[in-house]
Amino acid sequence: MPHWLLAMVLVVASASRTLAEAPPPAQPTVLHLTQTAEKKLTRDLLHVELRAERTGVDAVSVESQINQMMAKALDQAKQTKGVEAETGSYSVNHVETPAPWSGSQSLFLSGSDSAAVLKLAGALQGQGLVMSSMGYEASRKVVNGAEDELTSQALSALDKRAASIAEQMHLAVLGYRDLTVGNAQTAGQLMPRFGPMVADAAAAMPAPVAAPGGATVSVTVNADILLGAKQP
Repeated sequence: MPHWLLAMVLVVASASRTLAEAPPPAQPTVLHLTQTAEKKLTRDLLHVELRAERTGVDAVSVESQINQMMAKALDQAKQTKGVEAETGSYSVNHVETPAPWSGSQSLFLSGSDSAAVLKLAGALQGQGLVMSSMGYEASRKVVNGAEDELTSQALSALDKRAASIAEQMHLAVLGYRDLTVGNAQTAGQLMPRFGPMVADAAAAMPAPVAAPGGATVSVTVNADILLGAKQP
């Protein structure tokens, strides 16, 4: 064999042994992180539920009275700016009392103009409707308005925390493998429901009183972050 060919064979064999003996590249460490950013906002949308209730000796008279009460209440609601109204469940039942028929229908009022909602609710209470519940919530407009800000805060905190953990492990952040960003969510929405307040239909009824309080809006992000050896 010529000397030059033998030399090439020896060089290739030596290189092959070197490659075979070299350790495989280290796999990156996967860091799973979750970060949440939140802020408290004023609940701006008021919901009120009232009921038209009547009892009588026959179902027809009970239904007629409820229908009249509800028709009048809906007409007033439609004439009140800033208030949305919709009817709810309607039932008439036979009960073992001196007036054997009892019926009711729900009316829901809502609006961001709480003064208008409360004034209308008071007027309807004065006409004989019974309050079932009242509560505030943060509207979707308010929640969405905070979403971008909270997303930015959550991502910034996630990035800072990942870098801190990597530093403590004497590693470096190589990149993100997976990233999930949630939508803005609210907690502490509606105020607690309370029992019915029976009103005298002939009496002048002052408007009910309500304070909105706050709702906590949050955005949560999750990520799989790749950590590896620091580059020299």
